[in-house]
Amino acid sequence: MLTDFDLWRMIIWGFLHVGAVAAYVGGAFAMEWILGPAQRSIPPAQAQVMGEKTSGRFLWVVWIALAVILITGVLRLEQLGRMSFSWPFFEAGMSLSYGYGRTVLALFIIWCVLVINGAIITFVLRPRLTGKLKARTSASQVSATQTSRMEAATWVERITRVDLVLAVIAILLGSSLRWGGAL
Repeated sequence: MLTDFDLWRMIIWGFLHVGAVAAYVGGAFAMEWILGPAQRSIPPAQAQVMGEKTSGRFLWVVWIALAVILITGVLRLEQLGRMSFSWPFFEAGMSLSYGYGRTVLALFIIWCVLVINGAIITFVLRPRLTGKLKARTSASQVSATQTSRMEAATWVERITRVDLVLAVIAILLGSSLRWGGAL
């Protein structure tokens, strides 16, 4: 029997979980279909500044959303009696012989891929996209830097599209947990 406190905790965890997913997916959609086309229609120097400013803010949203998704997902599983914070961690229905357990595992794998992709964008590709050239930079160095930035931008675009597809799959999988899982 759920107490009022347990019910409120479940509502709060659910609200935060769905809100974080909405922020992640909504931001990815906006980056892909609003910001990307807008950047291609303005001069390159302005597009670079716009990209730096928006991507920096969006990365904050991404990292906060991914953290909230993991924390609230674990708290929701605990609240539902599917997981505990003592051994054995996983309770009834969470083994891989059940659709619920397989679906939760698939969601965790997708979350891990999103974290890895976010780390690649944040720590590998974004530094290549930002930064200023020094005053005494040769023409070949300028050309090499521009080529590197274009390659990095292409990879960011590809990874963002993959993340968007994975996030939509995660939404469908997460929704299926209501009925015992999809896998």
